[in-house]
Amino acid sequence: MTLIVASKPVFQPAGLSQPALLVLSCIDGGNEWLAHAIQAPRVYAFDDEMALVVAAQQGLHGMPLVLLPKLGLLAGAARLIALSAADLRLLMAVEAGSEDAATTAAAQTLLAGEALYTAADLAAVDTLLKSLGVAGAPLFQALSLGDRIALLDLKAQLAADGAPTAAAQKAAARFAIDWAYGPVEFVDYLGAFLALTAGSSPLGADDARAALAALAPMLFDALDCPAVAGFVAPEAVAGAVAGWIRTGRRIGFPRLSRGVWQLVVHGGYRGETGTAGQALVDAHLDQAKAFLTRASLDRARLAQDGGTAHFAAREPDQPGEVGLQLDATGAITLEHFAPA
Repeated sequence: MTLIVASKPVFQPAGLSQPALLVLSCIDGGNEWLAHAIQAPRVYAFDDEMALVVAAQQGLHGMPLVLLPKLGLLAGAARLIALSAADLRLLMAVEAGSEDAATTAAAQTLLAGEALYTAADLAAVDTLLKSLGVAGAPLFQALSLGDRIALLDLKAQLAADGAPTAAAQKAAARFAIDWAYGPVEFVDYLGAFLALTAGSSPLGADDARAALAALAPMLFDALDCPAVAGFVAPEAVAGAVAGWIRTGRRIGFPRLSRGVWQLVVHGGYRGETGTAGQALVDAHLDQAKAFLTRASLDRARLAQDGGTAHFAAREPDQPGEVGLQLDATGAITLEHFAPA
């Protein structure tokens, strides 16, 4: 016996949970590796089953994403093990070649409900970039799974009822291409520019550019954040956040562009500069900090690639929400804050 999971020895496959065994079955070579690990002379030790399946996928294939080819799905092993055994069996039935229409429909419903996107879903990103007139931009030459999902979410926002006109969207895309150094930054800056130029009391394009240029430096002190040891339970995240706030510090953003988006879309920023602008930024971040002292964290939801976990913080029976992001390094950042 040389396999240890959560400080407990595993003598046979039945010593693992059904979700862990099913995810290993989704990984090419996963079952064979498990048999080897149980019998090998060296020790294989993992903090938990999630760490085990992630290590198996990464070690066998040199990448964190598991391919389910019949479904056209790429997902992190960490994300797959978060599904129930029944859900995993459903996906595996399709992968095994089931032609039953009800099974296929149920699998598609499951993927949609879990926000797991297939190759067919993600292909819509190419259509979006063409419609915005930016498909050939160097920024998009090497899109990751996370990049594509961020752009797919943007596509849904731009197609929603009451969305700005196609011309306004293209103008915002041109601005975002000039400012962004990555696809996710492109999404942030496009959203911020649209909020200034196509919302209530819209600014002209030049004024909007000047406003965003003035805002960014005011957020340099809003990038610090607490950290934990990798992916941990909501209670540990809440404890780290509470400890950070008790020292008088605010939860910072995962990147500067996200802070710009937040202050424009939810913070009421309309181009204030100097002392007035900094006061607005500070007041909004203090409001988010105060909200977090009263709110409780929901259960984490892992991103499709398994690289980040997302928590919603809410007050019981009260409007408003804070979204926190936990990345694989353990950094806890402010993803969004929608005040009451």
